[in-house]
Amino acid sequence: MAAAVAPRSLVTAHIAALMQGAMHLGLVAGFVYLDLSDGWATTAAWLLVISSAFEALGGATNWLQGTGDQFAEKSLGYKFNSISGPVGIVGILIVLVGAIRVI
Repeated sequence: MAAAVAPRSLVTAHIAALMQGAMHLGLVAGFVYLDLSDGWATTAAWLLVISSAFEALGGATNWLQGTGDQFAEKSLGYKFNSISGPVGIVGILIVLVGAIRVI
């Protein structure tokens, strides 16, 4: 093969999972310093994990369906990715509240 070419959706899903994995590892270290009850910390962690799962599922679904432009096609992967954003934002807001309370 002269040049290896991977589908854009597959590359996007792979890179997103790598970035989110690093984010989760960083959050594990940071959660120790947050001023959150165990319940709130667990809720934030689960929301961030669910968000990442939907993001990975969206990219993989776009790849499996051969989606060209998820935004134009409003594909199933697009819908999974659309769920990922708001869920992740709520998790991040809980983490931010815990961080601000430490200051």
